[in-house]
Amino acid sequence: MEMRTLEGSEPRLLYAAFREAFADYEVPVTWSQAEFEAANARRGFDPAVSLGAFEDGRMVGFVFNGRGAWGGVPTVYDMGTGVVPSARGSALAGKIAERLKEMLPGLGIRRYLLEVIRDNAPALKTYERAGFRVTRNFECPGGTFADPGRPAPAGVRVEELAAFPRAQAAAMRDWEPSWQNSDDSIARNPTPLVMLGAREDGRASGRPEGRLLGCLVAAPNGTIWQLAVDRGARRRGIGTALLRSLAARSGGAIRYINVQSDDEATLGLLARCGAGEGPGQHEMVLEL
Repeated sequence: MEMRTLEGSEPRLLYAAFREAFADYEVPVTWSQAEFEAANARRGFDPAVSLGAFEDGRMVGFVFNGRGAWGGVPTVYDMGTGVVPSARGSALAGKIAERLKEMLPGLGIRRYLLEVIRDNAPALKTYERAGFRVTRNFECPGGTFADPGRPAPAGVRVEELAAFPRAQAAAMRDWEPSWQNSDDSIARNPTPLVMLGAREDGRASGRPEGRLLGCLVAAPNGTIWQLAVDRGARRRGIGTALLRSLAARSGGAIRYINVQSDDEATLGLLARCGAGEGPGQHEMVLEL
């Protein structure tokens, strides 16, 4: 068994190993190779900080890592840890994790971040043994939009945004989005996104373009990356209006991966709009 970084590896070989390792995953993974590569770009994939385990030249285990900063600290993010069925039962994922722990500090990395499905007990134990600790819990509700019948407030319109309003969105949030939904991930994303804003009428706000009261960023398939409403404008139907507009573009599908579990307001809004319970996740961190 040989372990080495993934520098120089062909994307098609990475995709083939990914598909084989996740073919029986609890949450179905149906990405095409183009979708796989787009997700890698969005999450900051860096083959120099990623590791593969090879047997007779075939990759049988891997950790794909993204590279960036988290809380101002140089960080890698586990985009996917997988072992093909024929190589399971040998603690290979743990061995790869231990090798990465040894390797990453020499590359200037000080923090390791990941998410794991709460019901995936074997993976959770592997990460706990490696020294990771749970920092947050997330929910992943989804479903088909069911209009609760609450109209958008008078004097507020929902429109497409030409660019992500990073500073304004950050000011509206009560918690930091997970790595894959972060502002940096939005900036790295190579494919078109749905970016919606709820604006107050310019005459009421005193601004010609109208004051931004809420914003939503999502993939065209209805997977939400960020949803935020200005604190002074909540409970007025603005979140519902943003979800309604997204559903009109996604064919009705709405899904929000990684809503912080203690955000009862957002989870309640999603439930009222048809996004029922989905799998939960732990966010975990290892300080290197």
